[in-house]
Amino acid sequence: MANLTSTKFEQIKKDILSRRFTPLYLLEGDETYYIDEISNLLEEHVLRPEEKSFNQTITYGKDISPLEIKMAAKRYPMMSEFQLIIIKEAQNLSDIDALEDYVENPSASTILVLCYKGKKVDKRKRIGKLFAKHTHFTADRLRDYEVTPWIDQYLKAKGRVIDPKATQLIADYLGNDLSKIANEIDKMLINVKADVAVIGMNHIEQNIGISKDYNIFELQKAIGQKNFNKSIQITNYFASNPKQHSIIPLIANLYGYFSKVYSYHHIKSKPRKDIALQLGINEFFIDDYKQASENYAPLMIEQIFAFLKYYDLRSKGVDDTGTEDGQLMIEMVVKILRISEIPHQLKLV
Repeated sequence: MANLTSTKFEQIKKDILSRRFTPLYLLEGDETYYIDEISNLLEEHVLRPEEKSFNQTITYGKDISPLEIKMAAKRYPMMSEFQLIIIKEAQNLSDIDALEDYVENPSASTILVLCYKGKKVDKRKRIGKLFAKHTHFTADRLRDYEVTPWIDQYLKAKGRVIDPKATQLIADYLGNDLSKIANEIDKMLINVKADVAVIGMNHIEQNIGISKDYNIFELQKAIGQKNFNKSIQITNYFASNPKQHSIIPLIANLYGYFSKVYSYHHIKSKPRKDIALQLGINEFFIDDYKQASENYAPLMIEQIFAFLKYYDLRSKGVDDTGTEDGQLMIEMVVKILRISEIPHQLKLV
């Protein structure tokens, strides 16, 4: 299911490709992928190549003042229907409120694009309310459960199909930075032949550099199965490669994983489709969570949450004299695997 951000992006994209432009585009928020995509689409489709030299201006917020923007925007295009002005890093403008009078009455022959990355214009202020009358797009980071559907859709749009395990591997390894994900996928597709029916784990390992055997996805699965040997083998690999496998994201991933296992206990009687939707996973992985729930009762998971918090603090130097992260990882995973052996009175050390 598409989220609101991607749905609005697709509508704006459709309008641009159909040459239904608006005089003002405020592209704001933390997810720079969408901001860059819309800006690039406008750069590609508003003007013909021969019109760009006189009618296209691309600059940065720190290099231009609001007054200069207004003066440029009020100019008429030369031998073209429109002129296009793109302000990248517009969050660095000295005073965006100074654009109020122009935003209230923009030139119909100018398309002004403000790429306001990492910040949002205050919608309670007059400038925010004025921008709302035009194309005001807020690009929020996708939630973790929204990343895998986005990857599937991104590849589908390119005419490719990916195995669910490979999708999950990309999401676990690259997080929710869509620009980074798209870049890695595009590089991979250069090397994966068009006649490959389904992109699998081997393609990810060979082209993105993620081990199909030693990754957070396989570690979570091994811990869920209470496979002690495999869990420790993967954790030892992480400990030996700290630059690629830091303890902080590991703790965050395990917290997310066990949160889903905890939730599964309360919804396991529901239809599989509903379970997948509520957990934010592909139905393909439900059996993995079922098995993990059989190995970890709710009380045990609550104790695991306490472990994760404890090791998060130690990794940040709280009550720890300098234990290496690798050693902390191994200790933490061993304690999780042996949780059933721990008495009801929680012991952390």
